[in-house]
Amino acid sequence: MDPNLKMSSNMNINITQKAMKFLQKAKKNKLYIKRIVVTQCCIPLSTPPAVRKGSPRKPENFHEFIFDGITVYYDRDLIPKPELTIDTEGLGLSERLMVSDWVIKY
Repeated sequence: MDPNLKMSSNMNINITQKAMKFLQKAKKNKLYIKRIVVTQCCIPLSTPPAVRKGSPRKPENFHEFIFDGITVYYDRDLIPKPELTIDTEGLGLSERLMVSDWVIKY
């Protein structure tokens, strides 16, 4: 069985209207969610994943989904979540995509 197919049936990605407008304005129909590794600290740091517009450099390291006409690449090193919401934060030139409902558990 294809691992992408199994994961896609258990994962729902919601893209807010603000995020859709952000992607349309940038003329992008792809985004990727990647794990951030913080190694400059003596204590392991858990951070929310980064969301970037476009395609990842190594798509083979990502699961690929299509939601609302947007291709979403989800880092294979991230824990699968049943549901994620992609939104934006900031204003104007500092606006960026983010996962709005990522919970860090210790």
